[in-house]
Amino acid sequence: MPATKLPTSPYTLNTDELELYLQRIRYADNAAPTAAGHPRLEQLRRSMEDDLLTALTELQRRHLAAIAWGNTALHYSNHHSISIHPACVFKKLVVRCLDGYCMENTNLLYMVLCSLGYQVYATGGRVSRAVVTGDSTEDGYISLSHMILIVTIAGNKYMVDVGLGRNTPTSPFLLQENNTAPLIAPSDMSLIRAPLADFIDQTQKVWVYQARKDPYNPWIPQYSFSEIEFLFEDFTMINFFTSKSRAMLFTQKLACTRVILDEQHLDPIGIYILAGREVKRVLHGKTETLQELKTEEDRVSALAEYFNMQFHAHEVEGIRGLPSEIKPR
Repeated sequence: MPATKLPTSPYTLNTDELELYLQRIRYADNAAPTAAGHPRLEQLRRSMEDDLLTALTELQRRHLAAIAWGNTALHYSNHHSISIHPACVFKKLVVRCLDGYCMENTNLLYMVLCSLGYQVYATGGRVSRAVVTGDSTEDGYISLSHMILIVTIAGNKYMVDVGLGRNTPTSPFLLQENNTAPLIAPSDMSLIRAPLADFIDQTQKVWVYQARKDPYNPWIPQYSFSEIEFLFEDFTMINFFTSKSRAMLFTQKLACTRVILDEQHLDPIGIYILAGREVKRVLHGKTETLQELKTEEDRVSALAEYFNMQFHAHEVEGIRGLPSEIKPR
């Protein structure tokens, strides 16, 4: 596909690319070789025939555990930019095994689900200021900057997301008002319908996705969204602002997260977080600092150890002089 041409919607992957994606997320690693040469994909299709929702849940969780959410391309590169062209996303996240933020990670899953025959479309969301600033007392939302999938199964609509970071939903979430479900224990997630405080017309309601640390802590809004379908061109505009504006924290700070799964039951039990000068692991609700990052070499090593990412020397050099560079104290 020529780089100058916008991709058709939906963009689909061939069987070889789907098999490579499933290998990337470690789906059916023990699948026996088949004559067709796509053992993982064949097992997935059998799973989909049995239960579409269960198959989708496993894909979402394995994606979160294998492909890190992060923005390293805005820091460890010479171009300091992000392309959401499907071919670029596939090469970066699947072939090179690097990280991506929402319009890369969720975009990749969108391609996969379209290719598998799921009834799915994408919509946009507004991330809450509480999430952006880390201050739970902050009210309101920033501009459109997030990507969410709406998947319909047996007449029911589910929100699917693999691109928020720490509180990314870990299973398809039924679009039902006042719905509550486990996130990463002991955390929970919920959905409510409400107008945004900044709306002039307070009769207009949107979905608000919330999370809480445990049942003893308050719900914190993560983002709001509607069920209106967004086009690729919409996300192209959103991505340009999100990856270029100096007002966005993405361009100022480097961060990565990766979910930890209980491999036996596929339950999300924790998460790795790299932010600032630390790598932390939250496991079963308990937070542990794994490493302090004193140099860029420390961070590059940590990204390899905890996030399975490898960078070229010229990419690492790209962070020199940026606000996100780790400088000796």
